Amino acid sequence: MLNFPLTKRKISTVSVTVLFGYFLTGCTGLASSNKKPVELVQGPPITDIFTPFDMALSCLKGQLRSDVSFSVGAILDQTGKDVVTNGGSGKMVTQGAGDMVQSALFQAGVSLMNRRDPRIIESEAKWGIRDPRQIQASDYYVTGSINSLDFIPGGGLDMQIAGVGPNYSQTRIMVGLDLSLTDTRSSKVVANVSLQKQIAAQDYGLSAGRFAGRTLLNVQIGKGEREATNFALRQMLNLATFELLSQVVPPAVFESCRAAIPPEFGQLNLTRSSVALYKYKQSQQQNGANSSSAVQELSSDQTHSSHEKNKSTNSPSKDTQPPKDTQPPKNKESEEIKNPEAEPEMSKQDLIKYISKKQRSSSSSQMNQEKGNNDKENKDKEEEKSSMLWDANPEMIENYWSSTQRD
Repeated sequence: MLNFPLTKRKISTVSVTVLFGYFLTGCTGLASSNKKPVELVQGPPITDIFTPFDMALSCLKGQLRSDVSFSVGAILDQTGKDVVTNGGSGKMVTQGAGDMVQSALFQAGVSLMNRRDPRIIESEAKWGIRDPRQIQASDYYVTGSINSLDFIPGGGLDMQIAGVGPNYSQTRIMVGLDLSLTDTRSSKVVANVSLQKQIAAQDYGLSAGRFAGRTLLNVQIGKGEREATNFALRQMLNLATFELLSQVVPPAVFESCRAAIPPEFGQLNLTRSSVALYKYKQSQQQNGANSSSAVQELSSDQTHSSHEKNKSTNSPSKDTQPPKDTQPPKNKESEEIKNPEAEPEMSKQDLIKYISKKQRSSSSSQMNQEKGNNDKENKDKEEEKSSMLWDANPEMIENYWSSTQRD
């Protein structure tokens, strides 16, 4: 009889423990029985992948020749780094870099051939249900590797006064890759790019420890931030794809598209296209200065000749120009680049001059119309202008735009 209250107290304690266990089961998502399924947690919704370089890639649509096809070869993980987690072991970087580059090329609007998995095409050709001669050959293909993954030693701070204080730590990972664009026919590398990025990770928090009598009360609050490694690699591959395409087209094509790249996400300063774009802008400024000085000289000559004419005829003079309706329409530079072979067959040097010509200003076009007797000087200026673009990026036209290199 004396032990009854004690037994009752034990039963009540067990009941509270069981009820608390059921409460935790509902909060943590654990099933109350092995025969019942666990309720799955619904996270954020599924979205499409967007990088800061997608706008620049989309800007190239319609600016590249449709008769030149691209394909993607092997883009391997050459870092040699593995990681071990609770779910098993695996590679630290993505193994699908080739598919990311293929998506970037498709977004740029180029003519793309799928060479990622040729087993279906090979099997159908062996079975005799597909003629291999009907398969379109690719003119250029992209290969490369993710070849560096370095852990940079970081630092931190942990300070406590009377058991209370903040803590902070930072680490970095540097990733590097190389991509090349190769001419399928000659196996010559026509474009190459090397990029690197530091992936940052940081942890900061606040800890407090106090004694409440003989009981130690310790509280820690913190937060960790780290860039997604594979998403950072996707951004690098998209930027590298844009750079490869920029190296095989004239600077006038990608100049406006490069401006769509946010500088806080990516910067290209020493690449081949950057140097070509810099020289192109320098030549544009020089030609603009020369044209402005020529317009000033022409206006002064016209003023002087009009005064002489007024003195001789004693009547006001009027500048005669052909009506606007009779003037030939001026083609946009994007249309010329999109259809470089719209005119009859030309020689190689004439094709280079044709692709390299730039859009003239309205004042310059009026000057050329009024000054019809100086055709020789205008022709010399055009030859000098085309030679400057040829010197800026000589292999650009040789490998991509020259029709003599294609069938």
